[in-house]
Amino acid sequence: MRTNLLNARKSLGYTQQEISENLGITKRQYQRLEAGTSDGSVKVWQQLKQILHAKSIDYLLEQVVENHLTK
Repeated sequence: MRTNLLNARKSLGYTQQEISENLGITKRQYQRLEAGTSDGSVKVWQQLKQILHAKSIDYLLEQVVENHLTK
C-alpha cells in the first residue's frame, strides 16, 4: 500500500472519486495506484504531485509492504 499517497489524499479531504475525476481515470484505476497494484503513467504521477502538493513523486510512490507472517 502506498501510505504516503493515501495520507496526502486524506489530509486534503479528497475522496478517491474526486482524485480520479481530476486525473481523468476511473476510480478503480486510482484505487490500484493507492493499493500499489498498478504503477500508472508518469503523467498521472505528475498530476498527483500537483493536486496533493507533494514534495516529490518518489514520496507518493513509496510503498509499505505489510508483513502477514504469523509466529
